[in-house]
Amino acid sequence: MLEGVIDSLGMTNLVLVIVGGSLLVVVLLVMSYFRVLISIANFTYPNAKYRAIGTPFITGKVLTPLLDSNNLNEVYQELEERGYDLTKEATMDPSEFDRQLEGQTISFMKRAYSTCPQSVREFTSAWLLRFDAKMAKRALKSKLAGERREVMKSKLIPVRCIDEETIERLVNARDLPETMDILKEVGFQEPLQGKDPSEGMFPIEVAMDNYVYQRLKDSVKNVDPEERPAVKLFFGKYADMKNLKIVMRGLKQGVDKEVLSQALLPEGRELPKWKLESMIESGGVDEAMVELEGTSYSDLRRSASASSAFDIERYLDKKMLEVSSKVMSQNVLNVGPLLRFLIGKEVELRNLNVLTRGIREGISKDILTELMIVEDSI
Repeated sequence: MLEGVIDSLGMTNLVLVIVGGSLLVVVLLVMSYFRVLISIANFTYPNAKYRAIGTPFITGKVLTPLLDSNNLNEVYQELEERGYDLTKEATMDPSEFDRQLEGQTISFMKRAYSTCPQSVREFTSAWLLRFDAKMAKRALKSKLAGERREVMKSKLIPVRCIDEETIERLVNARDLPETMDILKEVGFQEPLQGKDPSEGMFPIEVAMDNYVYQRLKDSVKNVDPEERPAVKLFFGKYADMKNLKIVMRGLKQGVDKEVLSQALLPEGRELPKWKLESMIESGGVDEAMVELEGTSYSDLRRSASASSAFDIERYLDKKMLEVSSKVMSQNVLNVGPLLRFLIGKEVELRNLNVLTRGIREGISKDILTELMIVEDSI
């Protein structure tokens, strides 16, 4: 049969077909390699920025001397040297310190958004939307509680949708309906449609969380093919651990099973909804941990006490940092450093909150050291 094909084509034509096919393969390989080079080039400057800013407060090199000193002034000085712009008021007032620290963390993430390549701009924007949603929830809770304007304003930090102007409008809103209208105008029309905060915040919080989840999921589809597998893995693991926090908190607090099931995000990387619902039905934290056997989260039983919600959340935060570090090591020339930076800054915020509160309350160095999430130990 092969001889018949050769005869019908003729030797010259056959050579041309072979040469043409070879050239096509070469062109496709070159194009693929060219796309990789473009991806690397696009991330070169942003990645240099992320590394320059760094995430020093998750390293033993920086945390150990602060734990040894047990001195808030040392912490404030280190923060200033690392680019955190805190006012004198923040060093005198713990509440103001917490507010400014969170604001600085958000500011770092906004800088990451402003420098990231177009290929991941939508995903980074959706990641920041998590903080916008947090501010929207705070505004509604504050208005619902009838808090004074200055109290409400102290709780709100500008992100993107919720900017300085929007915060002023929210603070000066006459009532809940006006507050809802403002939030709908700035981008939360979909999750707030048909909702009434006076009937309870739970349905609104679930709607907001699902809205952010969907925005993140949709944005992953629009990431360039070279970076998409890494971002998809990162997002899937984030959704897993967000759901695990919801389940473990709910079981610990005795939340109604049906209510807890409604709070779940649709799905993550390893934990489908049926698995999470099986954990909810198991009846307790210990039993829910058993359900994780066979997943990458099975070591939760050995790493955290079922009686300690703090232990469980610490494990999950550390696990997410571990995921981001692994993604970075496998994608060090493109999207890896960005994803690692985003998670690293959130873990820094968590460490600094624990450290400063612990020093204020006289908690021993040994206990504080145990509570830290340190990159060196991953």
